[in-house]
This record gives sequence, structure tokens and C-alpha cells, in this order.
Amino acid sequence: MGHRTRNHHAFRGLLQSEDGVITRVLKTSRRKIVFETSFGLRRPIAELLRDQPGYILFSERSRIARLGVQIESMPISEARLCNGQAILTLEASSVIPGYPGLDEWRGFFNPGLPVGRLVYCDPEALLTSEEVLDAVEHSVIKLPASTAISSDGSIVIAPHKIACRLKEPLTKDLLGRILLREDGRELLNRYQVRDPVPAVIIAPGEGLVTTCSMYLNEHFVVLQSGFSLGRNLAATVLDPIKTRGIRIYLEIINQSEHPIVNPLITAKVYRAAAPGRLLNGHRPAKGPRVFSYAKLGSLSRRFQRLKRSHCHFIDRPIAVVSNRPEGLKQAAIFLNGPESACTTARSMCALARRDFASQSACLHRYATGRLSGNLTDRPAVVIAKYFPNLIEHRDLVNLTCDGKIEALYFMEPSCEHGPFLSQMDHNRLQEYHAFGLEVYWVSGLTRRLMVHTMRDGMGYFVVPERLADFHKSMLFALYGSNQTLSARGEVQLGELMDALIAFWGRNIGIVTGGGSGVMEQANRLARQRGILSGANFLEITDQSMTTDVDFCQMFQSTCRHSRQKWFEIASFPIFNVGGLGSLEELGITLCNMKLSIIEPVPIILFDTENSGAFWQGIQQQVAEMVRQRRAPAWAADSGWRS
Repeated sequence: MGHRTRNHHAFRGLLQSEDGVITRVLKTSRRKIVFETSFGLRRPIAELLRDQPGYILFSERSRIARLGVQIESMPISEARLCNGQAILTLEASSVIPGYPGLDEWRGFFNPGLPVGRLVYCDPEALLTSEEVLDAVEHSVIKLPASTAISSDGSIVIAPHKIACRLKEPLTKDLLGRILLREDGRELLNRYQVRDPVPAVIIAPGEGLVTTCSMYLNEHFVVLQSGFSLGRNLAATVLDPIKTRGIRIYLEIINQSEHPIVNPLITAKVYRAAAPGRLLNGHRPAKGPRVFSYAKLGSLSRRFQRLKRSHCHFIDRPIAVVSNRPEGLKQAAIFLNGPESACTTARSMCALARRDFASQSACLHRYATGRLSGNLTDRPAVVIAKYFPNLIEHRDLVNLTCDGKIEALYFMEPSCEHGPFLSQMDHNRLQEYHAFGLEVYWVSGLTRRLMVHTMRDGMGYFVVPERLADFHKSMLFALYGSNQTLSARGEVQLGELMDALIAFWGRNIGIVTGGGSGVMEQANRLARQRGILSGANFLEITDQSMTTDVDFCQMFQSTCRHSRQKWFEIASFPIFNVGGLGSLEELGITLCNMKLSIIEPVPIILFDTENSGAFWQGIQQQVAEMVRQRRAPAWAADSGWRS
């Protein structure tokens, strides 16, 4: 079994190019900038570009469109193919008042700026009106209630009565951060605010940014240009999986001679590529051999039988496994510690080992420092008894950069904290991902092998067979007490899950705190229904852990507030009856929305025990804060079931 976990765009099922980047600026004027862009291609997108250019379109990068810039493409058939690249001429112009003009943009439309991608719209995957209606009725896609479906399968979208604006002018430095940083779109969310309006009015020759609601799982939507009631900019493709929310941005311009009131946008709906088809234009690269949990158990027993190293504190053995069928049996094992008996007194050991400076009394001799000279063949796999510390991490990154190792397995997250990871450990996992080192946890907690993967900037350990489901499923954060629900309360919770499945379909899952009580019951109910179940475990003593999960992350007690961020992979937070912990989590969630750290989404306050009064106090308190203008008005809009 081999797979790559890094190309998460493949889960969307879009046949598309890599991000197109500017290679050469051809002409600049007061009104437009003309430039050449290079799009990386892989099969079969390169063949489709040659044979069916009429079904390939350019889709502008959303953050550029949201800042009022229109990028138009020359006919796709005019693209030049050269060394796996498509070279195409594009033209940028600033078309929406209130956003940066071309004078402010000119310093950024330079070689290297990503501007969009080429997407193949398979005519055989275009949905008919009957297929669109069927997909809506079976909760495969969610469209706004006001959406009309025409006889040819096109849909007509009525945007929200919202006009977006920048709450303050963007400095050149801030504009650069939005355009060039990986999290630039999230940064833009903090500065682009939505103002309610009685009607969306666009003057002749002008435009505005507004929003709509849409949830796509296995389809993608292509916005159409030229409709009489408004034309959307070239950010035309709404991706499956990525397009899930109540704030899907639309950038509409009025090219007519008359005002447009409450514009309408037409769109076509396509099925994403089938699971067995080549995704993103290429097959996933064959990665390192993945060893089973059972087979890795034999190596764990070898670790236990080893003679002690010369380190007073702890043995941190490392095994090096070649990427061959018999590699695990022939693994070479390296020990930590100095070559001879350590001269540091035992009483100084615990203190000295935390000091990594050159003056430290600990010699810090780790097995990873002995690997380089023994790795001369093809890239190998490293298996560690414990998750790497700072110096081991440095060694492993260097070995990865030298092409000597391609995967890391570890048996235990920590020798002191058991299965729980520190904040530094989470940082190291992100760095392994950035350097391309695959990481696997031989988890004694779940008694399964789990692979580390990133979703929405947060790392999780996932059982490999549910990796695609993890990236595709819409998740609900489910909070609640560590005290068990009554029998009636558990029935209520099950009915809530059944309602979610009925409304959203089966591509959903939950993520809890992984504890006892409501969390354990929610996990069990999710398992019974066959939907994903995950947990963000915290090192605390007042509850047991529920370990039968599809994905999880581990946090030491010092990471308590950082852990809350990991719940942001969920589309909606649901608060069941809870205690002080749930009350704190509700406060953090509302505060993060207020600070624009996360987008405001509906918060469900679910009175699981059906007493009718459990959440009444907090609702009254929030309403009073809104009344006194100490909280934003949307804070009083939480859902509540009595």
C-alpha cells in the first residue's frame, strides 16, 4: 500500500492545472496590465488542453477577485505548450470602486504572482435539470432556497442582500500579505466586512462584492458570464469540498447602461471526477512502503529487549528500514547517548537535558545524529520509539532535505506525557509536512496505524483507509459535558445526528473532545451510523478517553487554548448540555468570531435533555450584551432547541 498525503486538492476531483504564475509583464497602462502566465500541466489535463480547449476555462484566484480586480484570458486555444507548461496571455483591470486601483496593484503584478488556474469542464459531467433537482433532494448539494433551476440544468443564484467593503484602506504591506501569504485569504476576511443593504444596487459601469450560501460535496459550480442581470468576475469555479458556507463570495459588475437592482447570476453544475479517475491530472506518486500496525509490533518488542544505552534519563532508539519487502525484519537499530558511560551525575540529568545550548552539561548524543553515514542507498524509513525532540528534529529535517529519508514512524508521542503532544511537537509536525516527510503514529492509544495529514492548516492523525473521507466530509464540532446523558437525552442526540444526515447527506462527521459522558455517547452514535468520528484529546485527569475514532489529535495540558483552534475544521459548532468546560469553549468560539479569527457561523445550542431551560441564561446574557452594544448583533442569532 502506498499513497501520498500532500496533494489534498486531488480529493476535490477537479481536473485542473497547477496555480498559474506570472512569468512576464508585457504592457502596463493606466487602465490595464497585460502579462504572460505559466500553468503547470500534468496528464491528462495537457491532452485535454490540446484536444478540447473549448471545455477549459481560466478561473481567477478568489482573493484577487475579492479585491475588485478582473483578470481576463485570451482564448484558451491560443495557449502555447512548452515543457509541460501552458503559456497564456492575461489582462488585469480594476473594476470595483472602493478597492485598490491599478496604481496600488502595479508593484504586485510581477513574475511569480499566482493568479488562477485552468479547469476542465467535462461536457459529459454537466448536470441536467432533473439531475440538479435530484442532487438537491438527496442532500448531495445545498443551494440557496431562492435558487431557480432552468430547463437546461442551469441554476440562477440570487445573492444575499449584502455589500462587502474594506473597513480600512489596505497599505501596500498589507496588500502584499494578502496576495502572497498562504493564509492571505483568511487575513482578507478580517478586513473585508459585510454590510446589510435593503437592495443590492450596482450602478452602470461599476461593480460590488457580495455573498451567497452554497454547500458542495461531489459537484462543482461554474458561474456564467454575460447574463443581463449582472456578470461575475473570472473567479468562476466554485470547488467541491472547498465551497461550504454561508459566505461564498461573488464579484459582480454591471456592464450595461442602466442600474441593476438585486442581480442574478447563472451557473452550471458539474459532477466532480469519479473516484477511480485520475485526479488533478496525475496519479498520486508512490510513497514509502506503509507497514502495518501488527508488523510494527515486532519492532516495538525489539526496542524493549535492547540493552540500555549510556543515557541516564531515557532510551530513545531509532530503527532504519529500507523501502523493501523485507526491510522491517532487517532494520538496523541505533541507540542514543554517548559512546561510553555518561559522566553527568544522575541528579543533574533531568535539568541538563532540557538545555540544548552548547554549554549544557548534557552531551545530547542522539541516534539521529549517527544516521547520515549509514544512509547511502535509496531513501529509507526511520522508526523511532518516541516522537523526536529538538535535536532529533533538526537531524531528521536535514536528512529529509538531503533525500536520505522519506517517512518517519514513532511509537510513543512522549516519554513523560504518554500519548499527548506539546505545542512544539505540533510545530514540528507542520514542519515535517512542509519538508515533505510523511509521518505515521503507531498508536497504542487507538491500537491502529495513523497517518499525519493537514486539513485547513491543522494537522490530524487519520486511519489511512479513511483519509479521503476525512478530507471530503463536512464536520460538526460537538461539545458537551463529561457527565453521561439520560436515556432520553441520548435518544435526543441520536435524533439530532439522524437529522444532520437527512439534511446534509452521509459525507459528514463529528469531532469531540474525546472524553467521557456526552462526548463518548456522541462518538458511539456516530459509529453506529457509519459517519466519521474524531477527537481532540486533552491531557486532563477528570475524564476517561474515548479512543475508537477515525481521526484525532493530542494536546498536553499546556496546549488547552491552542487545542480549541483544531475544532475550526468543523463547519458548525454544536453545544450540548455541558459544564464549565463547554461554557469556556462557547466563549472562546464567540470571541474568535468577534475578533475575525474565524468566520461567524451559526452556533447551535442544543438542549439535549429537553428541559427547555439549560441554555436560557446564556441566551439572555448575550441578548443583553447586544442590547447594550457590548457585543455584535449577530451574537444573538444562535440556534436553540427548547
